[in-house]
Amino acid sequence: MGKHITKTHLGYTGSCYGPSPAVRKAMENSLDMANSYPHEGYMELKKAIAAYSNVKPENIMVTNGCDEAIALITYKFGQKVLIQAPTYSEFERIARGIGSDMRIKEQSIASSPFRINFSPDDLGWASLTWICTPNNPTGDVIAKSQILDIASRTSGIVAVDEAYYEYCKETVADSIEEHRNLIVTRTFSKAFATEGVRLGYIISNPETIRMLENSTHEYNVNRVARAAGIAVFKSMDYYGAEMERLRSIKSDFEDTCKNLGLRLKVHALPFTLLMFDSEMERDLCYGAFLKHGVVTLKNTHEEFTSFSDPCIRVAIGNRMQMEKAMLALKSMRNYANLPIGALAGKGRRFRKVPQIQNLK
Repeated sequence: MGKHITKTHLGYTGSCYGPSPAVRKAMENSLDMANSYPHEGYMELKKAIAAYSNVKPENIMVTNGCDEAIALITYKFGQKVLIQAPTYSEFERIARGIGSDMRIKEQSIASSPFRINFSPDDLGWASLTWICTPNNPTGDVIAKSQILDIASRTSGIVAVDEAYYEYCKETVADSIEEHRNLIVTRTFSKAFATEGVRLGYIISNPETIRMLENSTHEYNVNRVARAAGIAVFKSMDYYGAEMERLRSIKSDFEDTCKNLGLRLKVHALPFTLLMFDSEMERDLCYGAFLKHGVVTLKNTHEEFTSFSDPCIRVAIGNRMQMEKAMLALKSMRNYANLPIGALAGKGRRFRKVPQIQNLK
């Protein structure tokens, strides 16, 4: 009977550190009212989000995760949807589900800097334009000036997914009054480690917020999520320290990748994007991870829209998880005679080069 290998899941970018003690306590206390609808509403949570985002409570709508925000915006404005790709697949998935007309503008991840390539015809056509910044899966931050220029050149809605805002602190939320067709979506799932309770929010002008709130049901966010969200903003020291620890773990992992000759895309988000010259090379690396029980994420259409470059996304886990991932990468030195261009230089075979042989 074969040896059982415990799986280490590094495919999805939630958080490895979990909610703060204050958030855990708030969620536990909220269960005392689990037999009651959250009829008090969401004003306390809205005020906390507004203070954090430097806007007013009337600029905020709370949602059942960021995915509900994406769905509501698409249902309301998505007759003709324009998407900058590669990107998170939910924009496309929901638009297809309701029969939207779509234009998807693809760009290679090798392009630097990452630029939005919408034509004047695209912007005149679209009723809803989706931009993801920082981009998932590339990690690129789209310049604020680019986004505001697009908002000024279209009469449609420009929705900006800022799910990873906490990792770059660049936003267009301060421009929602100047550009009233701007909508920003964010989540508590990434930096704030509450992906399981499903909590997100929308930032926009008050008229758009009222329109979207009238498009969903009264109790779209449950008591536990509401309590967690309020407590998050009382725990910023905890989350800041955990994010700093994560950056250190990521730096060590990426140093190992570089020492092995792997190519990666540099960015501040809590994942590493490994880039390859071919799907064969990518699959070899993916298989090495799996052999060591490490589940990563290949570029597939199910996960991302128009992501054709052969890549693997590795979420940054805790120190022990990433040691396991590094061990998997180091094991690839055993594949001595396979053509791994991305590992040993394009067009060469993966020889037993000294820096790989000497890794322990």
